Amino acid sequence: MNDALALLLRYGYLVVFGVVLLENLGLPVPGVAVLIVAGGLAGGGHLRLATVGLLGVVAALLGDLVWYGLGRWRGRPVLGFLCRVSLNPDTCIGTTERFFLRHGQRTLLVAKFLPGVNTIVPPLMGVLRARLGSFLAWDFGGAALYTIVAVGAGYLLGREFLDAATAHLARLGTVLGWGMSALVGGYVAWRLALRLRVRRALRTVGLTPTELHDLQASGANVLVIDVRSPLAVRENPRRIAGAVPADREQLEWLATTLPHDRPIIAYCV
Repeated sequence: MNDALALLLRYGYLVVFGVVLLENLGLPVPGVAVLIVAGGLAGGGHLRLATVGLLGVVAALLGDLVWYGLGRWRGRPVLGFLCRVSLNPDTCIGTTERFFLRHGQRTLLVAKFLPGVNTIVPPLMGVLRARLGSFLAWDFGGAALYTIVAVGAGYLLGREFLDAATAHLARLGTVLGWGMSALVGGYVAWRLALRLRVRRALRTVGLTPTELHDLQASGANVLVIDVRSPLAVRENPRRIAGAVPADREQLEWLATTLPHDRPIIAYCV
């Protein structure tokens, strides 16, 4: 927090805009912490509250607009790229798409409060060809709500509280730093190990499209299951001939009813 205070006192609005923009572009920077600290400095008279809020909203909109444009231009491969760099590739798109199916574009109002969802929703809107005006309206509402909460919390706490917290954290900085580093490092190592195990399993049991075609052409009694999400099917309704559609909610039921005497092939892209 000492570093954040020093940067904000020296460069002020530039730090707020830059950090929030980078966070919404997907970089692991503490945008919410900067907004809270900036709000505290505004409460102490060092920054103008309205300017901090405006810069936070504009930066968030610009970052989301970049991802919206990429999703509209490149399509679903953009979502695939985000999942490949995610620590939760097995759920990053599925969770967001189910949330979107339930709430529609209103998802943008709360997306910034939900880790992972915030990253996927803007390009997803582009993939689905959402109207730019509608996207900007809902995204503006979400960015404004998030910024008001973060900056408002810092403003209410005030500069005095931030000074006291800074002094306290300075005494515990080393312990907290090593502790957080160990927790984050352990979590990242666990997720990477899980990803490697899943990839090894897929290499063992996976099937290429050509191999599937040859298997079907040979007359093998193959059961093909299409487990793509409803949004993915809406985007590309084409389906492998004879494939049985099954969304995530049906998989548990299917697992207990599928035949055990024939090959079963599932695909999701």
